[in-house]
Amino acid sequence: MPAARDHARLSQTCWIVILTLAAFICLAQAFIMLSMLVGRWEIAGAAPLALALALTLAIACTRAAGTRGWRQAAPALLALALILAGTAVSAFYYDLSWDGQQYHQSGIYALAGDWNALANPLREFEHSQSTELADRHYAKGPWYFAAAIFDATGHVEWGKSINLLALAASGLGVFAAALDYGLTRRRAALVALVFALNPVVMSELTSFMVDGVMAAALLLTTAALFSYLRRPTPLLAWIIVLASAIGINAKFTGLAFLCVFFTAAAVWCMWRQRDRLLRYLALAASSLVLGTCVLGYNPYVTNTIYRHNPLYPAFGSAAFPSKGGLQNDIDKYETPSNLIPHNRVYRLLYATFGRPSNAPYPHRPTSAELMWPFAATLADLHFYNYHETRVAGFGPWFSGLALLAVPLFLWTLCRRGPARGVLALVAATIVSSLLTSSVFWWPRYGPQFWILPALPAAFLLRDAVKRWENIAAWALLGGLLANALIVAGVHLAWETRSTLTLRSQLTELAHAGQPVEVYFPVFAVSGQGRMDAWHIPYVRRLQAIPDSKILMSVVEGYPRPIQYRKLPATEAKITSPPTPPRP
Repeated sequence: MPAARDHARLSQTCWIVILTLAAFICLAQAFIMLSMLVGRWEIAGAAPLALALALTLAIACTRAAGTRGWRQAAPALLALALILAGTAVSAFYYDLSWDGQQYHQSGIYALAGDWNALANPLREFEHSQSTELADRHYAKGPWYFAAAIFDATGHVEWGKSINLLALAASGLGVFAAALDYGLTRRRAALVALVFALNPVVMSELTSFMVDGVMAAALLLTTAALFSYLRRPTPLLAWIIVLASAIGINAKFTGLAFLCVFFTAAAVWCMWRQRDRLLRYLALAASSLVLGTCVLGYNPYVTNTIYRHNPLYPAFGSAAFPSKGGLQNDIDKYETPSNLIPHNRVYRLLYATFGRPSNAPYPHRPTSAELMWPFAATLADLHFYNYHETRVAGFGPWFSGLALLAVPLFLWTLCRRGPARGVLALVAATIVSSLLTSSVFWWPRYGPQFWILPALPAAFLLRDAVKRWENIAAWALLGGLLANALIVAGVHLAWETRSTLTLRSQLTELAHAGQPVEVYFPVFAVSGQGRMDAWHIPYVRRLQAIPDSKILMSVVEGYPRPIQYRKLPATEAKITSPPTPPRP
């Protein structure tokens, strides 16, 4: 009994910390939107006010839980430590992802500047016409948060901290849910690490890409639902609402995936807890309304008003057809050449059991290659430098570990007890959610696939009665954790080297005492923002510069990095166009 009380107290602390982090993210977005409604008044205070209210909420929840003395401040202090740590890591690293620099930063600069995305959602973007479609119509939750941080601190890169906050919240959520389910602390920690350290999340951790935020929010919502259906509390209900809002406003697919998971939970209620069904349906409806109609007003409501489809441009309407569609763009530019003729299931199998690569980038080879499980070499690990590895994107050992999980999954289903029904429902839910996407073969578009092989081991850790079951569960989860750490280690090592290289280049240019000419083939807004932040005088060129150097911009193998060349003082007449708007 004392151990059970300790587990309950620890779980409660984790959930309060999670609520604090989720509230901070959502309140920062809400205050930015509120400032737009009142003429952008005091927009720089959005993040500090959100932080103050979130920490106050943590203390209030701790008191309501009956905690007394210094322990009342523990969840708030832990949440604050995570926020500061996330901000410090984000401050060190530069965003070197293609999508992050191309259109995510464009949207952040616009929101932090003079764009009122609520009153004028279809504004023309003078400095970023190539990203205008994305800026107007894509989900903007992480952009609002980054804009709030940018406005408060003057540092755009600090806004990437949402990735680390989402990662921490999802890991704590799985840990707390596992404790609620009856696992020991050590076993709960192992399950939480494996579930949270999704290679998609870890590969995008230091960028403005949003697949990882969506994946972490989906995992957190699922963990909170898992505990809520066992023991409903207002604390868990609020976490479900806020985590859902974060996922819905990170990506359009977040809305689709959450609808599937909410439907599965409703099925569970009809099956086992019919007396709670109406209360659960009200919670799910509230989560969707807050995520789409309130915090998600732009894009979901504005897209419906102006383009007659909330998911435009991924899907269109008769008056406003989809702009090619995600499937067409990925088929044309992003799919390995030998997978283009095949259906999405074939592509998933090939991408799972293929040799690590980012085909069709670099341009040779352009096709994917099959590989025996566990046959990856050290040379193959280079492809985890990329933020969105296409083939074997879940890690070099994932295919073999997935195969080993199959007999364990079947064994768990054959065992008697309530766990097999829960396992079957969760697995079916993940598969069903993947089928809502036409491009789920690419890990960034179906990140929840990472969880499937870990599920039977996670359930066996509590219900195992034979020694070999324990050994098998620990071995499978240990292998998945090692696999995730390989991907994270390789990628973060590249991020560290590349950030140091870029910082060295910018320092040299800032201290050179002479202007430079710069060519931004793609990353005009983000590139100009970095030049301004370092006070580097420059002349912007509109075509390639002869005898130029490459400014560290993207992973080697991706096309069109930023080019620069120092100008002699006699040639230096600064004629660069207006730079991105600053707050």
